[in-house]
Amino acid sequence: MNVKFETHVCKSDKMSGLVEQALLFGTKAHAKQLDDAGNDYFMSHCWQVYEIVKILYPDDFALQAAALLHDTLEDTNVTYEVLLNKFGVDVADLVHEVTHERRADNKSWYFPRLHSIRGIVLKFADRTSNLSRMEGVWNEEKTKKYLTKSTFWQSEDT
Repeated sequence: MNVKFETHVCKSDKMSGLVEQALLFGTKAHAKQLDDAGNDYFMSHCWQVYEIVKILYPDDFALQAAALLHDTLEDTNVTYEVLLNKFGVDVADLVHEVTHERRADNKSWYFPRLHSIRGIVLKFADRTSNLSRMEGVWNEEKTKKYLTKSTFWQSEDT
């Protein structure tokens, strides 16, 4: 376990057993994955998504666990069934809800199950984390494409 990870865990003021289990599981599932800046993927992204969700829903431990696990179906070999067995239907369904299908239209990825308030909050936290980490790391084309995929409002530029 690296020092940065231990520091974050020690600073957490209220963490349920479910969230602790998701933290350990997510860390192992995303082991050795790096983000575009070369940082530990789980700690730089999944932990940040968790921190955002925890501010908004401090007592919703299932949503917090889903925040830590939100990319496991897309980016690891973990299956929905594994999440269901280890974390229950609420967490597994939230992670499944924010998981995109491996197809895209001309604007963005396809999220056929994204429908609940909690799922949309989780997806916004995911997008917010990605947006906060792209500057100076992603090239202009990748940044523009992601911004287009993230836009849900009308403006002069869209």
